[in-house]
Amino acid sequence: MTAAREPRPATPEAWFARGVELQQRGALGEAIGAYGEALRVRPGFPEAHNNLAAALRGLRRLEEAQACVERALALRPLYPRALNNRGLIALDARHGGVAVEDFRRALALEPHFPEALHNLATALLQLRRYSEAQEAFTRLEQLVPGFPHARGNVVYSQLMDCDWRGLEHRSGVLTSAVGRGEHAATPMSFLCVSGSPALQLGCAKLYTQAFFPPAPPPSAARREPPVPGARLPGAPAKGAALRIGYLSGDLGEHAVSYLLAGVLERHDRERFETVAFSWGRRAEGAMRARLTRAFTRFIEVDELADEAVVRLMRDLGIDIAVDLCGHTEGQRTGILARRAAPIQVNFLGLPATMGAQYVDYLIADPFLIPAGREQHYAERIVRLEGGFQPNDDRRALAPESPPSAALGLPDGARVLCSFNRTCKITPAIFSVWMRLLAAVPESVLWLPAVHEAAANHLRREATARGVAAERLVFATQAPYAEYLARYLRAELFLDTAPFNGGATVSDALSMGVPVVTLAGESFAARMAGSALHALGLDELITYTLSEYEATALALARDPGRLRALRERLDRARREHPFFDTDRYRACLEAAYATMASRQVAGLPPASFTVGDATAGEVDGSSRSNGPT
Repeated sequence: MTAAREPRPATPEAWFARGVELQQRGALGEAIGAYGEALRVRPGFPEAHNNLAAALRGLRRLEEAQACVERALALRPLYPRALNNRGLIALDARHGGVAVEDFRRALALEPHFPEALHNLATALLQLRRYSEAQEAFTRLEQLVPGFPHARGNVVYSQLMDCDWRGLEHRSGVLTSAVGRGEHAATPMSFLCVSGSPALQLGCAKLYTQAFFPPAPPPSAARREPPVPGARLPGAPAKGAALRIGYLSGDLGEHAVSYLLAGVLERHDRERFETVAFSWGRRAEGAMRARLTRAFTRFIEVDELADEAVVRLMRDLGIDIAVDLCGHTEGQRTGILARRAAPIQVNFLGLPATMGAQYVDYLIADPFLIPAGREQHYAERIVRLEGGFQPNDDRRALAPESPPSAALGLPDGARVLCSFNRTCKITPAIFSVWMRLLAAVPESVLWLPAVHEAAANHLRREATARGVAAERLVFATQAPYAEYLARYLRAELFLDTAPFNGGATVSDALSMGVPVVTLAGESFAARMAGSALHALGLDELITYTLSEYEATALALARDPGRLRALRERLDRARREHPFFDTDRYRACLEAAYATMASRQVAGLPPASFTVGDATAGEVDGSSRSNGPT
């Protein structure tokens, strides 16, 4: 017996209502059809044009969405919802300034419009207009207390701006809210506030459940959901090359690409087919061109909806999906949520758990996540014994740096540096740095290029701690090769905590600059320690703030010891396995092969360690994980 068909709507209003119901269920293609029927009967229907634009935007059909929202505004120029939608389309198209103006117009017409205020604040954050973003997120929290992530984004905006007034109180309130299970922060921003892996897991789980819950694979694919041991149609037979799909919006001039490029180029083409599923960064020069050549196949998916990307990956028989973004800006976690591949991996982009049941593995190492701490991660842990972070031994390392004066550094100064992002600089760490400057009178602190407000805030904080503002030197923006060359003028890199440097620490070590780090409990709080431990430089890993300060001070006062460390690192760059890209590539491939063999055998994902017979130490220094 056939089920009775739902009666066709008889009026444009009924078609519109059907479209709204379908859109709320996520059936965007069907919603588009319903709105089209409404507009066929009643072309002058601004709400239908606006909702149609939103549905098209959800499918990443931005040009069509733009045309629809313009029709809605032509019919009703003072239409806050349409202005908000047009702003979102502009934001998706990376026209942040245009988006800001539309969100402001929407709010002028409807001041109590929390979604538009959230979108305005988000656009300002992406444009790095941090003080304005902080103000907008604060207004949002006042307008709708508990609005998701508003509190966390206030704190994050402050940290990016180095505006620490009231920060301790706000950070405490935020941490307590996350502990109570409130949607108070995004996972990435929370890493700057808390080094607790348990709280980070709770934050990530809430975020994933709210915004990227598990979803069925595309119905058009007509395939059963994957089960352990099952292989996707079209996947290679046993013994054939594994198909690895790398998902990223950062394949260009980005830290992830600088680290991974050499590995991608050297994948064993007989055993692994690599497919890039890339969005964004299309015009980013030499690195983009290099990466395009590195993959077996490079696919631009900017204009494909998540569901369409999943269908494509399943049709291509991708065995392992490797997400290089995680919960970072520009993420497309919705692809993983639809189970794009039998095995899904969180790697390199997010130094934390994604808190998602559909992400099977997290690439780490024994120092980064010591045994017994697996419960703080939703994924199973894959430990690479030689270290979790790749290095590209083919990158051009400048033989010399411009003179100190050309870099804004005083002649003869002792140069301490920290090129980590400003959101990682906490008042406690900065206070240590200022005490170091006071104790080493001829020293300066070299910091990354920042916007003027952040520089002024840091100068103010230095003065308040009794250090002349001119002893802070801010770098200027520079291409990657020039940025690397600057390290030749630095004597000691001071790491941040609880969010360590990752790529910056690797850069410093590759250029021969010793790094002092404060290791904590979480992935993000142990990244620098992971690199130092892999190199056998455990004496530079500290575990308390006082030990961090004492170690940094002893080094800063001992130029001979710093020179000796630089010589050891110079030798390590040529000889140590840590800097050997091919060694790392083999370890990563062994990890992929183990994941696949478990899946083929019908075994569920499980934590495992990939041994590294070539691991060594710098000059025989002791190896220890330290306190765990």
